[in-house]
Amino acid sequence: MLEGLVIYYQVRFLEGIMRLFQILFIVFFCVACGFETEQKGGDVQDVELQLMNLPVDSCSLRINHIITGEELFFKEGIDLSKPIILHGLEDDMYIAVFSWPRTLLSHQVVRSKGFDKESDEDLFQLTKPLYIDRAYGTVYRIEVVNEVSVEELERKGASILQFKNIACKECDLADRYWEAFSGFFDRKAKLVDSAKQEYYSYIDANNLQKGNKAFLNLEEIKNHLTKDEVLDTRIQELVAANPESKISAFFLFYQLYNHREFQKFENTFELLQGQGQKSKYYKMIKKQYDELL
Repeated sequence: MLEGLVIYYQVRFLEGIMRLFQILFIVFFCVACGFETEQKGGDVQDVELQLMNLPVDSCSLRINHIITGEELFFKEGIDLSKPIILHGLEDDMYIAVFSWPRTLLSHQVVRSKGFDKESDEDLFQLTKPLYIDRAYGTVYRIEVVNEVSVEELERKGASILQFKNIACKECDLADRYWEAFSGFFDRKAKLVDSAKQEYYSYIDANNLQKGNKAFLNLEEIKNHLTKDEVLDTRIQELVAANPESKISAFFLFYQLYNHREFQKFENTFELLQGQGQKSKYYKMIKKQYDELL
């Protein structure tokens, strides 16, 4: 058991080091690509956003940039029956986080709150990718298609919700890309469950040597498996089917940003054309390929 704990904390230490390198890599990659904004925040036209048919009347909303993670908007007590006016957001990809106090508090959350009075774990958070491109308008509607109670939503998780973007075809395409990532995380979850069962079986059998190896394998999958060939292939297929979309340029950048497999995606990059080549993400990818030649 002691040996297992030593390995556990060794893994946690290495995770901290890896997170530090990840942050440094983000900064380096964005600088190397010439990451820059296309518009001045104070000069852009306001965007109107409405999330319709969510089973709560009000919530808080936070919007972060998908690449830099920078928080660009935060407001509490938003009335969801009215449009949300977003000031100064440039045309880009974001993550919108809608949150509200949980209706259902699990025993785990109650214990956490008792231990850490500053914990925000009593908030339920619903995340939704948000793509903004004023070429397709400044009004964005996201509708919850299926009826669900707030208790059911909090109990089963946001994955039970079905969304529909109203009058935003590029948003629909973005959701198809995000579905590819969701499929990967489903596959990863099954691998994690399998690795857990293997680890528990060795612990039950008091086989510490194999248990330690199984534990390290479990941690490797949980912390370092960030994609698979199925995901890569699906991204390539979507780009090939939508080469004139700025959305395709973004997701190709997103994969290269995360994994830097330039040779693997070179032929896919060359498919981009039209609006796909007008994206700032296309320009950043091209800069990297030009420097690799």
